[in-house]
Order: sequence, then structure tokens, then C-alpha cells
Amino acid sequence: MSSPYKRRRPSVVKNFWVYRRLIAVAIVLGLLLWFIWVNSAPVTVSFPFGLGSLTSTTGLVILLSALVGSLTTALTMTLFLALRRRRGGADGRDDDEDRPSAIPEDRPPPDYASKATEGFPNVPSS
Repeated sequence: MSSPYKRRRPSVVKNFWVYRRLIAVAIVLGLLLWFIWVNSAPVTVSFPFGLGSLTSTTGLVILLSALVGSLTTALTMTLFLALRRRRGGADGRDDDEDRPSAIPEDRPPPDYASKATEGFPNVPSS
């Protein structure tokens, strides 16, 4: 005996949502390939101090320089955050006596509004 429930047809939107990361990566790679193809002028990059030279296309040189810049930024920020944490300034583990208390003493208690008698007494809700 067959099932009384009909099988739903697969939805294009649901399939797109399931594979959204794969589609996003494909779009980014497609844009990178288009960028390399459009910027195809030959270029030679000479490194300082006689370290060598690189002959490639403009698109690849721009993408490689962006990659090197991103890696340099990530390494610099990692080093900066490690040094900051080592000094003990930014992670919130300072001494408690230097920080003010979370709630000042002159503030009302948290349940003040439910116990207050001021305002409009006996107002019907409707």
C-alpha cells in the first residue's frame, strides 16, 4: 500500500539555501577568474635587495598583493592582541578594586517597578 501523503516536489529556493555556501564560493571564484582574465597585461615585479623578480599578469599580481596584505594584517593583529593580553589590560581580568561596582549604591533595587505604588492606581486594562 502506498503512503497517503503526497511527496513534495523539491523547491529551488530550498536547494539554493542548502547549498548557499557552495554557490557563494563558486561566485567568488568566478569573479576572481574574470578579474585575472580582464587584467591580463604582462608585468614584472622586482623585489627589493635583489631577492628576485616575478613575471606575471596584472590580475595575479594584484590578487597576490592583496593576499599578502591580508596575511600581514592577520599576523600583526594576532601579535598585537597577544601582547595586549600579556599585559593584562583588555581582557577584563583586572583587579576588582580599580573598577566601579556594576550598580551604584543610590539606584533602586531591580524589582522597584513591580512594588511601586505611584502612578495610576486601579486603571482597567481595556
